[in-house]
Amino acid sequence: MSDVIEKYSERILIVDDEESSRELCRLALDQPQREIVLCRDALQALERLQTGGFDLVITDMVMPGLSGLELLERIKAQQEDIPVVLMSGRGSIQDAVQAMRLGAEDFVEKPFPDPEVVARAVNRALRDRRLQEENRRLRSELQELKGGPHLSGGEALSNILRTIERIAPLDLTVLITGETGTGKEVIARRIHALSPRANKPFVAINCGGIPEGLLESLLFGHERGAFTGAVRRTSGYFEKAHRGTILLDEVGDMPLALQVKLLRVLQEKAFQRVGGEGIIEVDCRVIASTHRHLRDLVKENKFREDLFYRLNVLPVHIPPLRERREDIPGLAQHFLRLACARSDEIIERISEEALTCLKTHQWSGNIRELENVIERAAALSTGRRIEVGDLPEEIRSTPPAAQNGNPVIAYSRAKEDFERSYLLGVLKNSHGNVAAAAQSSGIPRQNLYLKLRKYGIDPASLRHQS
Repeated sequence: MSDVIEKYSERILIVDDEESSRELCRLALDQPQREIVLCRDALQALERLQTGGFDLVITDMVMPGLSGLELLERIKAQQEDIPVVLMSGRGSIQDAVQAMRLGAEDFVEKPFPDPEVVARAVNRALRDRRLQEENRRLRSELQELKGGPHLSGGEALSNILRTIERIAPLDLTVLITGETGTGKEVIARRIHALSPRANKPFVAINCGGIPEGLLESLLFGHERGAFTGAVRRTSGYFEKAHRGTILLDEVGDMPLALQVKLLRVLQEKAFQRVGGEGIIEVDCRVIASTHRHLRDLVKENKFREDLFYRLNVLPVHIPPLRERREDIPGLAQHFLRLACARSDEIIERISEEALTCLKTHQWSGNIRELENVIERAAALSTGRRIEVGDLPEEIRSTPPAAQNGNPVIAYSRAKEDFERSYLLGVLKNSHGNVAAAAQSSGIPRQNLYLKLRKYGIDPASLRHQS
């Protein structure tokens, strides 16, 4: 964190034609790191507002020239996000209602029975503004995270990214291979985003586990009356992806009969709807992905050899996460930012001890498993960083050989064991009463509940123990 602190963190503009009222407001609102600017009328206030940088305006309603309501309208027309608090010595319910309709944050009657009334109104408005700005920032970050797949890491992923940059502009079929959960769809979306078709649709369909008749209808669409329940003509995924990109996920699970029709689409750029006779031409880039070894399926006569070569024009293989552990810290931090953006939580980082646990896990579920682990840890964390204790037991548990060679993990486990023993002792002394345990330990009750859940401690089981 920088040692340089800005001179003022908040700037407030006070507008009132009465000097005594301005000074009273200034005294009520004066705080360190807060700049107070005084104006005698609305025109002077509008001039000062042109310089920008104000966080709030508090104005009298009745003034010579432009009234406070007219000033409010001018401010909201030019800088809608600046909160405005109105004051009036001749206030009425109608005035307050009108002020709120025009966008005022609050309405304060004069004379003030206590200067704190003004301070509380201004502090509420400033707090609400900070919350709105933070929500906008979080929504913006969430959209950014969702809109652009996060792709950064070590040498293996860097090589994949370089391959993607080379092949994305080429309007050729791509075959992405890799274990389940390695991020094949993310890579496909990246290829689409870097291609000349980026502004056109990206459509993805999982070909595994869908009955053949339904999959054919989903891919190519159907005419009314083509089968029971077909009450209207329906477009298929290929039509929806026209001029864009279609991802055929788990293409290795596609039935042989449909493989023939897919081959025709690749060769002729045309197909027929189910139950239809007309030929529909389509222009879309095909990306296929699979966790299966298609060459082995070809040998077993479960996948057409000619279709394999049609799909395997530009091959991209994604190694499993256990083979590119250098990617884990960057991916984990990205998933933490995403989880925080969803929940409005603020968790700054993952501790070194927790990262060590993450890097030694085998990750049979690959990136998808890592994302789920981080999302769960973020939900359970009670501090500003993810600790070892926030991780699932299977992640914290490390083979003895790894523990012996890694003092960081051994230390973290010892720290966890101590905390669990301490909590058990406190609860036993309070006979399972969580409120009493929270009071005696100095741990806030909500935090204590979270810690008990983390360690699987049931207070009810300790209520009858002495």
